[in-house]
Amino acid sequence: MSNTSRMSFGTTAFVAWITAFAPNPAVAQVGHDPEHSPYRDLRASHQITLTGGYLAGGGGEAGAGPKQGPLAGLRYALSLSGSLEMTIGVHGASLDRQLVDTTAPPDSGNLGIARQSVVIADAGFTVRITGPKTWHGWMPYVGASLGLATGSTVTQDSSGFAFGNPFQFGPRLGVRRYGAGPVSLWIEAWDPIWRLRYPGSWQSGATPRVTVGREWVHNPTLLVGLSLILRT
Repeated sequence: MSNTSRMSFGTTAFVAWITAFAPNPAVAQVGHDPEHSPYRDLRASHQITLTGGYLAGGGGEAGAGPKQGPLAGLRYALSLSGSLEMTIGVHGASLDRQLVDTTAPPDSGNLGIARQSVVIADAGFTVRITGPKTWHGWMPYVGASLGLATGSTVTQDSSGFAFGNPFQFGPRLGVRRYGAGPVSLWIEAWDPIWRLRYPGSWQSGATPRVTVGREWVHNPTLLVGLSLILRT
């Protein structure tokens, strides 16, 4: 066999080998034919979500912090690469605040409930468990965020306690549902955690109201959302 024939044969064999073992995008959906694959590429670089839900906090050891109530807001999500998203959100909540009578014993110092407006601003990251694809239209995710919470003044409260503007952070876990259109629905469990600071007088006396001056408080929250998908 001539050198030219050997070179031609070698080239043909190499091309055949590459063709046989190179990834085929038409069947790259985890071994499924694309026509019948449960996975679909999600081409959405940006999403804007209208959210609503309910926060069920505990109010802390003395019950004086803002606790349960409805909330609503907006969240923006930017797809960074693969499974990772960056999110920015702001939510407004109308929460119950227990009014405390500091002149009465702790077990009888409840003066009733007031409403307090709380704004929660956060930024964070989300990891899409199925990557940049949906599975049968579903996309589960986990994430975390941090930011600030700001509470309005409660004029009825004369106890000396103030919610202020605490730092907050927390995990979230959710799932999105995508259809054929430019919108998606999702549901999420979120737990913004913030720190309450109590007046020094609450730790003194024969029966102190609290055992610590500062306390981290969990606020389990259920959110639902309607997202507008912006493709680029």
